[in-house]
Parts: sequence; structure tokens; C-alpha cells
Amino acid sequence: MNIQAPLAPEPIAQLGPIVITNSMFTAVVVMVILCILAWLGTRKMQLVPGRYQSMLEMALQFLLDLSESTAGKRVGRKIFPLIATFFIFILMANWIGLMPGFGSIEVAPLHAASQAAEHVEKVPLLRSVNSDLNMTAAMALLSITVVQVLGVVYSGVKGYLKHLATPVFLLPVHILSEISHVISLAARLFGNIFGGEVLLVVMYALVPLLVPTVFLGLEVLFGFIQALIFTVLSVVYIALATTHAPDGHEAEPKAVAAH
Repeated sequence: MNIQAPLAPEPIAQLGPIVITNSMFTAVVVMVILCILAWLGTRKMQLVPGRYQSMLEMALQFLLDLSESTAGKRVGRKIFPLIATFFIFILMANWIGLMPGFGSIEVAPLHAASQAAEHVEKVPLLRSVNSDLNMTAAMALLSITVVQVLGVVYSGVKGYLKHLATPVFLLPVHILSEISHVISLAARLFGNIFGGEVLLVVMYALVPLLVPTVFLGLEVLFGFIQALIFTVLSVVYIALATTHAPDGHEAEPKAVAAH
């Protein structure tokens, strides 16, 4: 394992104007693995599921129940694909980053082309996805953007703006609150995953085997907890934004309710 734990991701390649960092490359690897697992789990669907299909169905049922119990059945089913994607991607990214040898594959950094080969300090090819603040901030922005869009869809533009500006002097507070949600989601996930990575690096450097194994088990648990927290908070924010239906009943899209 690489004994370094730099705060910023390292650029390893460039695709046209796009600089590819090791955390971006790892995100692609995670998505490929998830696609393969999904294909393996659905290529031979059976009415009486086998062990692997049962595990997938149990996981998805858990996420569906979480979504429906928090945001209501109608809204919960609509946001289920997003919520399931958040949880599964974050969890897989967290756990892959804990695999033995994850950071041991090293490559020359992008800026090393102009340097002498003997002076090039190599960087890890793979970096835990959620130890990159850019990644967690992107997911947080997506989550809160969906919150605002669904708030308009289920309350209408006038109803949503009325909710924001009631009373008017609280509008700046509401705007700051939404911004704080982005910061909270992004910083919490990044801080916990990056902190856990640094802890493991330090423990591996100090004690080669026994103690790091204990901390590795804890990080597996924390990886699950952090994925669950991000997912639950996203569902809660969506639920709050879609509960301002005019009739006070379970929220329906404004266009549907008009009929």
C-alpha cells in the first residue's frame, strides 16, 4: 500500500481538454464492475431466485422500502432509481478502496513527461472515489438539484416560490440552508472516507498486520454507514421538498393533480 495520502487527486492522463485523475479512473472502474454484477444478476432471472438473485432483490427491496417509507409510496418509487444508484455506487466505491493492494499500482503522473525518468515520483493509479472532494461535491450538487426540481414539480412554480418566500425575510436563510445541505453532504462523505484512508495508511506504516486488520473491519462498517447516511439524507431532503402539496395529501406532480 502506498504510504502517502495526498489531499488532492493526482492527474494520470489527459483525454483532449479533460484531465483524468486517479479518482476519476477508479470511478470508471467501479461503474464497470457494477455493470458486470448487474448483468450477472439479471441475465438468468428466475421466478424462484437463486442465491445471487435473492441477494440483489433483498438489497433493492431494502432501498425501495427506505425510499417509500420516507418520501411516501408515490414519490418514493419515482426517486428510487436515483436513491439506489447513490447507495450502491457509494458503497461499492468505499469498499473497493479497502481492497488489499488497491493503492500499490503506480504510474507516472501526467506532468512527468518533461521530467527525467529518474526524478519522476510515481502516483497511485487507483484512489478511493469518495476521498476526492470533487466527486462527493458533484453527487451532493446532483442530490440538491433534484430536490429543487421535484419541489417545483410537486408544488408548482408558484407554490414552490411561495414556500421559499414565506415569510419573505426568511428567503436568505432558506437559500443558505440549501447551500449548507450541499456542503454537508459533500464534506461529511469526503471527510470520513479520506480520514479513514489516512488512518489505515498510518496504521499500516506503524503496525504491519494485526492492528490494521481491526481498523480495516471498522472501515468496512463505516463505508456502509456513510453510504446509508448520504442516501437517507437525500431521501429526507426530497421528502421535505415534495410534502407541500396544496391538498395536504400525498404529494402528486402538479401537472397530474390539475387533471
